[in-house]
Amino acid sequence: MTQVVFEDATLKLDEGESLLDGLLRSGHEIAHGCKAGVCHSCLVAVDEGTVPAASQKGLNDAQTALGYMLSCQCHPEDEIKVKRVDTAGQLTQAEVIEKEWLNDQVIRLRLKAKLDYKPGQYVTLWKDASLARSYSLASLPNKTSEDCSDDNELEFHIKVIEDGQFSQWVAKELSVSDNLFLQGPLGKCFYVAQTDQPLLLAAIGTGLAPIYGILNDALNQGHQGPIDLVVGAKQASNLYLVDELKTIAEQHSNVQLHFVVQSLEAEAGDLQQGDIYEYCKSTCPDMKGFKVYLCGADSFVKKLRKQCFLSGAGMGDIAADVFLPAS
Repeated sequence: MTQVVFEDATLKLDEGESLLDGLLRSGHEIAHGCKAGVCHSCLVAVDEGTVPAASQKGLNDAQTALGYMLSCQCHPEDEIKVKRVDTAGQLTQAEVIEKEWLNDQVIRLRLKAKLDYKPGQYVTLWKDASLARSYSLASLPNKTSEDCSDDNELEFHIKVIEDGQFSQWVAKELSVSDNLFLQGPLGKCFYVAQTDQPLLLAAIGTGLAPIYGILNDALNQGHQGPIDLVVGAKQASNLYLVDELKTIAEQHSNVQLHFVVQSLEAEAGDLQQGDIYEYCKSTCPDMKGFKVYLCGADSFVKKLRKQCFLSGAGMGDIAADVFLPAS
């Protein structure tokens, strides 16, 4: 067991236990979200001891220089002394301007905030000092600058989970004109391609959020190459933004829209029933020269990334946004 000193309290971590889990087990209130090193909610700083390299993966140079680390990824081998990080200066206030159900599971949440971002990146939304979750950006910013002195619109697609602390709060308590705080943006899954390059955009579930943003960003930047947009779901009722996506495809001849569902409740001419992996393989059998964007659950991204690579896409041309369940 490794000894940790936190705010003058001493605790011992169990074998294989992360610093975050040890602190929570000991009754300390530590802000956290995904517990997977993605949302950066659980930052702490090291006062004494060696910082495990894995605990700083994804942090910027300034954070690393200050001794910051992700407590969920920290498994110290020797005694370590840590303290909280004051996140107040890293947070941006946002106002809720719209909340709308897109289907019986997904809420479209629109905020306005002085935040510069790229469609497809993600930010962490904070309910309070101890509860935060990360969501991808589906919107196009109306202004981009280093200081972002004007408000930008931010759109998120939030799946409401039965026992989800954050999503249930959004569904039942959060209202238009309410304020909350943001941290970020983070992530490298955004539009970067040659304008004539063929694109494959594939998503399942609310993985559509970053894909929707990336699609609109590509078209806004004048992308001329063919774009295959593949949206997968278990059944038709799980789909959303169907009409909006059809309108985009109708207005842009280079966009081919594909809805793929595992099972059909009724006849539907716009939907394909089948396996999304096989469908992508048949739609894009030779992917040499493609730029690929994959968004959704970890298993989906891993499997389709490998398939695209084996079909000829360069690994450096495959961008992904992996959605991890909050612990």
